[in-house]
Amino acid sequence: QLGEVMHIQADVSTGNHVALRLFADSCVATLTPDRDSSPRYAVIDFNGCLVDGRSDDTTSAFISPRPRQDTLQFMVDVFRFAGDARNLIYITCHLKVTAAEQAPDPLNKACSFNKAGNVWSPVEGTRDICRCCETGNCGLLGRQSRRAKHLNRWPGEHFQRDVVSRHGTLSRREAEADVVVGPLFIMDAYKGSRDILADAVEVGKA
Repeated sequence: QLGEVMHIQADVSTGNHVALRLFADSCVATLTPDRDSSPRYAVIDFNGCLVDGRSDDTTSAFISPRPRQDTLQFMVDVFRFAGDARNLIYITCHLKVTAAEQAPDPLNKACSFNKAGNVWSPVEGTRDICRCCETGNCGLLGRQSRRAKHLNRWPGEHFQRDVVSRHGTLSRREAEADVVVGPLFIMDAYKGSRDILADAVEVGKA
């Protein structure tokens, strides 16, 4: 219901791979399962910035600390698209993994906006990796950083380093995936209570 909070958790099975750390690169809310449909609303953007938490009157944030490195949890204030009669949303998240031993960076991070301190804070890593959440140029910063360290394995792509498994290198196809949550049916708190009451009256009459 509106006024409540959605609790979302993503997990990855590490299988035969080395320890992995999971990130949500982006999450977008739409009225259909197509993430490119319109209207659309970015919940997470800029390679792991929970931008919904930047809005007024929201408490949306990543949960810290993580229960495990291969699990990512976050909470989002319940919302719906104004003026649409369907009262439902789909949330599509682009997930990716890095080796758990790899230090988080501007392209691999989980950053929440702390309204009390007016700053972006990471679930792990140094605070400077979240600096680009305010400007939205995280991809550019990450690519510059990679070139400086000679780690640009996939030019122009988000996932920048090899993640080695016991059976060799983890391919980019294995390291990234899109996952859809939904449809989520969003109810108005008053309407929901009213409908429940009406149902109870009908049962009483019967």
